[in-house]
Amino acid sequence: MGKVHDKIKQKQQKTPWEDKKVAICIPSRGEMEIGTAFDLAVLCAYDARNRTGHQAVYTVAGTLIFDQREKLAAEAIKEGADYILWIDADMRFPKNTIEVLLAHDKPIVGVNATTRTMPARPTAKNLEIDFEKKENHWIPIVSKDKTHLECVTAIGCGVMMVKREVFENTPRPWFWFEKIPGDKLLGEDVYFCIKAKDAGFDTYLDHHLSNAIGHVGSYTYSWNDYNGPSDFQRPPDIGSELPRTE
Repeated sequence: MGKVHDKIKQKQQKTPWEDKKVAICIPSRGEMEIGTAFDLAVLCAYDARNRTGHQAVYTVAGTLIFDQREKLAAEAIKEGADYILWIDADMRFPKNTIEVLLAHDKPIVGVNATTRTMPARPTAKNLEIDFEKKENHWIPIVSKDKTHLECVTAIGCGVMMVKREVFENTPRPWFWFEKIPGDKLLGEDVYFCIKAKDAGFDTYLDHHLSNAIGHVGSYTYSWNDYNGPSDFQRPPDIGSELPRTE
């Protein structure tokens, strides 16, 4: 009987993020993958059932991703969101993604989705500075079979949770493309992470959640595809609840 009461008591105890408003922001080219739409519906239903706070979905169509993100973030902040959850229109994710990311209580936290190409490659990066040669090197981060939380230089916005205060204290534009040495472009998501860091906000990567994420292309790419083509197995946590680690 005591164990039952303990469980009821635990359920009644509020978490710091229990009543927070989460704005789910989805930039797109005017369409969404059906798997993403399904996961979004399940995510919203699960969150509504497990938190007193509510979520609202914001979306805008276009071709300039940095402009879409800028407009979505500004609208969500204007409407009083405490957190912005970025979800791209081609992602697969567990139903408790909001709960998992809120529980970290970090200014910026998200996943290391793989690219939609073969072999699948990481999207999260660390910046390594060679002071002797005066060169900067971007080092890809591997999440396969990892479960810890890691502070990193940058992650993609495919699935990313950002606290309101990050936008309030980081100068605009928040998202932009920038040319870097070697005729390469710094993506709008990496640009955001670096600019937020300059404003005093670190970016964190949840390796555990990353292994439950899919990126829809010709099929759903995941960390099962890392290190070259292999027989694809659907990650067991996609569309379900992410198992908790102690």
